[in-house]
Amino acid sequence: MEVQLLVYDLSQGLARQMSMGFLGFQLDAIYHTSIELNGREYVYDGGILAIQPYSSHLGHPIEKLPLGTTNLTMDVIEEYLDSIRHIFTAEAYDLFQHNCNNFTDSFSNFLLGHGIPEHITGMPQAVLASPMGRMLLPQLVQSVNANRRQNGNSLLGLQSSAQPSAPVRAQPPPAPLGPPHSHHKLRLPLFANATNTKSALFEKVPPLDKLIGKLGEDTAKKPAVHALRKYLEERSAASSSSNATTGPASVAIPDLASLGSFVREAVQSMPTTTLFAAVDLFRCSLSDPRISGFFAEEADHATVQVVLGAISSDAPYALRLVTLQMACNLFSSPLYAHELFTHAALRPALVQLVSSSFLDDTHNSVRAAAASLLFNMALANRRSREQPGPKNPPLPEEDQVELAASVVEAIGQEEASAGALQGMLAALGHLVYCAPLDGELVDLLRVLDAESVVLGKKKAFPGEPLINEVGSELLGKGLQRS
Repeated sequence: MEVQLLVYDLSQGLARQMSMGFLGFQLDAIYHTSIELNGREYVYDGGILAIQPYSSHLGHPIEKLPLGTTNLTMDVIEEYLDSIRHIFTAEAYDLFQHNCNNFTDSFSNFLLGHGIPEHITGMPQAVLASPMGRMLLPQLVQSVNANRRQNGNSLLGLQSSAQPSAPVRAQPPPAPLGPPHSHHKLRLPLFANATNTKSALFEKVPPLDKLIGKLGEDTAKKPAVHALRKYLEERSAASSSSNATTGPASVAIPDLASLGSFVREAVQSMPTTTLFAAVDLFRCSLSDPRISGFFAEEADHATVQVVLGAISSDAPYALRLVTLQMACNLFSSPLYAHELFTHAALRPALVQLVSSSFLDDTHNSVRAAAASLLFNMALANRRSREQPGPKNPPLPEEDQVELAASVVEAIGQEEASAGALQGMLAALGHLVYCAPLDGELVDLLRVLDAESVVLGKKKAFPGEPLINEVGSELLGKGLQRS
């Protein structure tokens, strides 16, 4: 599908006529942009909306720029828009820091791997860099905010007539089929609501000088590394900003095709003892749903599969740890679970990564990270049970069985790390919750006497509440035959 950038002038020509006198430099327009795709115009105006092209009061754009062609399907695109809808809200709008151009830049990066022209995204800073621009700023903001209040938090007056970009999402979920599962009657406060439970992510960015220094001088000089470093530094600054309307979504992402090429080349060329540095940089970027969404849709998951292929039974500790954390961060995008559960090569690679990492009895952090990855997989699988459909496939039962066997064994052997045990119990709980009581997963847990295995951890971990909730309630009462 062709992706077009529609460029409007909010000043209706006044910027071109008066900017030199007021600002001291030529400004062609006060830019407002939107994305035209598949016969709709996607715009940030009090929220993310899809309208009939050119139907706002701005009329036709002053310029229509072809950005490229995307191979993503509309289902995938709507999933992405849903994932950022909480970022681009009416309350978050800011004329200079978080506006329509930030939205189109983010959307373009997702669709095509690059943003919109820099003269558009850089316009606010150019204005604010001039003395007159800084002087006029309060008046401009006051005028725009008054206009938005008049139009119900809408700059363009679209809210009363436009449709959300994905109206199908507003439909209520289908009523569950058949009687409610017996697990709904159990006392399981920590498993009561999967909708509001967040995936486990590893978002912390380590000292970049030290990490990039591990790459080696030649690798550290690559353009992809410079671009990634710039993005991570700007994202960290945006995250710590006191301005509530700016945040990570306002930061332009690097060229993602180049990022993927860098990671794949690093796996092929770097020794495993230092490869962890490249994978850790990749891991840092993937906590951004725009980036994980791109790699969720990458052809044959080439980059992720290459990284997973570097993990052998004797892989160094640091490489295994950051690979587990990288896989967790893929779940920052809602697109990833579908890809994981339907890809014939990716799924067994992750199942094997979890199972083998539970066997590391030397490093608590590896077992804890493996538990986090299993937690994300189990949570996504549980959601597929609660809202079944082709867009939300479950994890195949044979994989559920393999993962359950490995985590029960790991729970039985865990004696040192309370964090690792907690993660394992939470993952097991979501894996089992509302599973068919006549299925292979439940049969396995009965054969393994998983209830006794979990309750047997009370002595070593007396303060862990999940032991009773998972052991007594879910695996005890919850697996009883009717």
